[in-house]
Amino acid sequence: SRSVVRINASLRFEPPKINIFTKDCRRNGKEATCMRAFVCFTALFLSAHFQAASVGLRYNTTIDERRYSPRAHLDEGGDRVTPRGLELPGGQELCHTLPFHVLDTADYVKPVTFSIDYELEQPEHGPMLDDGWPTSLRVSVPFWNGCNEDEHCVPDLVLDARSDIPSAMEFCRRALRRGNCSAFSLSFDASVFVIESGRRRVAVEATLENRGENAYSTVLNISFSRNLQLASLIPKDDTDINIDCASDDRHPTRRVCNVSYPFFRAKAKVGPPQIPAAGSPGSHLLRINFWALPFWDLRGVLGKLGCDSEEKESTKEDNVAHLNFQLKYEADLLFTRTSSLDYFEIRSNNSLDGSNPIGPPFHCTFTLQNLGFFPVHGVTLKITVPVATRAGNRLLLPTGFRADQEDEDGHVGFSPPRRVAGMDPSGIFPPFPATIPHFPLQNHSNSDVVSIDCEVKLAPNEELNLHLHGNLWMKSLKALKFKALKLSTIAALQRRFRSPFVFREEDPSRQITFEISKPEEWQIPIWIILGSTLGGLLLLALLVLALWKLGFFKSGSRRRAAEREQNSQGME
Repeated sequence: SRSVVRINASLRFEPPKINIFTKDCRRNGKEATCMRAFVCFTALFLSAHFQAASVGLRYNTTIDERRYSPRAHLDEGGDRVTPRGLELPGGQELCHTLPFHVLDTADYVKPVTFSIDYELEQPEHGPMLDDGWPTSLRVSVPFWNGCNEDEHCVPDLVLDARSDIPSAMEFCRRALRRGNCSAFSLSFDASVFVIESGRRRVAVEATLENRGENAYSTVLNISFSRNLQLASLIPKDDTDINIDCASDDRHPTRRVCNVSYPFFRAKAKVGPPQIPAAGSPGSHLLRINFWALPFWDLRGVLGKLGCDSEEKESTKEDNVAHLNFQLKYEADLLFTRTSSLDYFEIRSNNSLDGSNPIGPPFHCTFTLQNLGFFPVHGVTLKITVPVATRAGNRLLLPTGFRADQEDEDGHVGFSPPRRVAGMDPSGIFPPFPATIPHFPLQNHSNSDVVSIDCEVKLAPNEELNLHLHGNLWMKSLKALKFKALKLSTIAALQRRFRSPFVFREEDPSRQITFEISKPEEWQIPIWIILGSTLGGLLLLALLVLALWKLGFFKSGSRRRAAEREQNSQGME
């Protein structure tokens, strides 16, 4: 007869948990956590007659058999041990030591599984295993989570995020360099932030902190509005916290980032105590750069920090950082003006004078060029032309207004009136003699003007030329009495309400001035010159006669005669 035996197997580890926080050895040139596994077998014979017998056993060991890449490796044999044989005496425990090590892995949550499969070395001869008795053993060794003795991690995650976009007050002080910026910031309907004309990137600097215990599977969710396009995510260079972000084509405005996977260490904080000024060096955990795109409907960046560990509800409020900006953009517009007429002198022999009331022509051009990265809209160009005095005397006759900028569809990029009041020469008041001594400069403040409002729409690097044609109205200019007269045409850029643009200039306006003079009005008539000359000569003759009557001329001759008489007596 053959004896029946039962094989009891056990497996224990030293230390009982994998401490990934302590690297106590090196394997294959890398730091690792080294441990030992003890595989023990005991043979129990059911028959008392065979208690002193022995039996041969063969076993093999496998680590993480269900994983493609095991997280632990045996020092000899990798993740598997070649079958080993041993002779088990009845009733005695026999153990083998299996040294192994654990390298850095992406999964510290699930334990490492050891599988022991064993069988009799000679199942056809000698003792036989009890029917139904197990021939395998699976034991898991857990990772130590670094938390308290109850091994229940309670993290306290904190997320803080700030942007380098200046507020209206900061933009006024730093870019505009104005002394009093209160009026500038109060000119907007709400608190706004301004993107400078030369800037295309917006940076968000985030600080991540874990004030509690280890947080496993920490994830940072970043979502941003459609007017931002993610350019780069730059983790801090001198930190051991890794941030790995993935994008989803179905959600281009979202990013999911694993923070130091698989766990974010307790009391870990990497980030600046304060956000430095734009362009200055500073430490930060994560710098998120965005391209700013020309859409105005949605604005903002939302970050949310979470983990698989059970965080208390009372500490979850600071897991979200929401940056919501009402943006304004600095318009980078080159605003220039030219004129064909600067100075005109009215003379009586001027060929333009006479019965024809229309004087010399003028051609004014105002040019706007968008030098920025964003299309400009919501801006109005207001042109005021002084056409008459307040008494009704016409000074200028505007005859035409046009623009030479067109878009791809052939439409003009603004909406000017096709016919401007005051350009029609009909209904002109007849001039009458008047003097303009107090207002030598005629503009919108002291004269009747023609006002032209143009809604400007400019794409980047697009140019708009506005042309104003007209003539001087000689009939009134001849009748009016003045020595010099200045007619000032002003073009001013104005922000419409809720316009997304701001101007660097405090008064973005350009002025074209016509200087008109009438030197003949102030020339002295010839009869006045002749009369004055004759009067001066007559006055001189009367003066000479008076002096002669008083003996002024005789006193000198008497003195000379006395001197001659004295000289002759001295010679005798």
